[in-house]
Amino acid sequence: MPELPEVETVVRTLEKQLGNRKIKKVEVYWNNIIANVEPTDFKLSLKNQTIEKYDRRGKFLVFTLTDYILVSHLRMEGKFFIHPKKTKKDKHTHIIFELEDLELHYNDVRKFGKFYLYQKQENLSCLDKIGFEPFDENLNGRILKQLTKKDRMYIKTKLLDQSLIAGIGNIYANEICFKCGLDPLRRSCCLSERKWDEVLKATREVLVQAIQQGGTTIRSYTSSLGVSGLFQQSLMVHSRENEACYCCGSKILKKKVNGRGTYYCPICQKPEPIVVAITGCMGSGKSEVIDYLTQKGYKTVSSDNINAQLLKQNQTILDLADILKCNPDKINKKFLSKIIFSNQESKEKVEKYLHQKIYQEIEKWIYENESEKLLFVEVPLLYEVNWNKYFDCNVTVNSKIDLIYKRLLQNRNMSEKEINARLKSQFSPEKKVELADYVLENSSTLKKLFASIDSLIKRLI
Repeated sequence: MPELPEVETVVRTLEKQLGNRKIKKVEVYWNNIIANVEPTDFKLSLKNQTIEKYDRRGKFLVFTLTDYILVSHLRMEGKFFIHPKKTKKDKHTHIIFELEDLELHYNDVRKFGKFYLYQKQENLSCLDKIGFEPFDENLNGRILKQLTKKDRMYIKTKLLDQSLIAGIGNIYANEICFKCGLDPLRRSCCLSERKWDEVLKATREVLVQAIQQGGTTIRSYTSSLGVSGLFQQSLMVHSRENEACYCCGSKILKKKVNGRGTYYCPICQKPEPIVVAITGCMGSGKSEVIDYLTQKGYKTVSSDNINAQLLKQNQTILDLADILKCNPDKINKKFLSKIIFSNQESKEKVEKYLHQKIYQEIEKWIYENESEKLLFVEVPLLYEVNWNKYFDCNVTVNSKIDLIYKRLLQNRNMSEKEINARLKSQFSPEKKVELADYVLENSSTLKKLFASIDSLIKRLI
């Protein structure tokens, strides 16, 4: 099936070769190819219409005419041919557009293609379910993460979902996954915002290169307008089963994923751990969640513990003393807390330094545990420091506010004034729930909390 680069090639070639010609007459030889109007109305409406503009939406060709919008979907084997006038009709030609000095023939061996005709002011209903254009400047990893955070579909299959990103077909989905080193069987909900940014970047690069090379001429597809696709010469994995990977030399493998041939390198695209961030308000029960996960044998780490270890290191102490222009002997957790709460400029400098160091340690820890399926990182201020973009799944532990106060008063001997001050410095529980990919409710029994954790694990794996 022609994908975005092939359709773009057809659109631009038609634009170049036909320009703003007028349609003098239309003949339809297979009525079922006209989708939303009667064939007779289709023919009469197009008579004497001038082609004003050529566009593409996903895998659809969109022609703006004098009074109408003509939309074409080539499906499996639809093709356009430009011929001199009175050219003999091929047996697979189902529509002939007679222009002023040429004929445009639509040929479709399998008769799967469709044409839609709308008046200019009408909604193009055949495009209603089409997702973002890959080159839409407003599209980014954050949007893609939001749209897929509950979706367990494999990423390879999700890239074929035209309601998410329009125009990607099987060939380019395979190439995109390879380009960003992504296991095609990873769940869509288990990609971080940052990883989605990488996927989008790879998508654009692959499609731009394919468009520049006129698409991919494989099996039944050619542009049929004097242009042959050359991108097949640049394919890294697609249709290269048992051939050596150009990057590592391993054999390219092929498997069926939801009925589609999926080509990948087992080394360059090896499965990576799903890294889950655990957050929540102070007193919400993050520690209970981490303790339970540890008991079940999962690897966990705490950003607070990393911070505490960093503050014991001489280099960290010297760096912070230099930042704050003070004696290194003064640097400790109590002193830093006082500085952070009293001086905004110093607060920003200290946090910028420590956050960078902490995340470097987290990345190092992830690398050291890359053979694990699931990794859990406790980050109390996950959303406040905008770290949620780095993690594959962001989990908020939520609890009723009265229970939070009760726990902090009883277990930490904090005063209400101290609790108010600390909670005020964080996002509200409601905000943390809103930003979460998954919420663990901890306002009932530990048994119910642990059952929710088990459900989360099953969902991720």
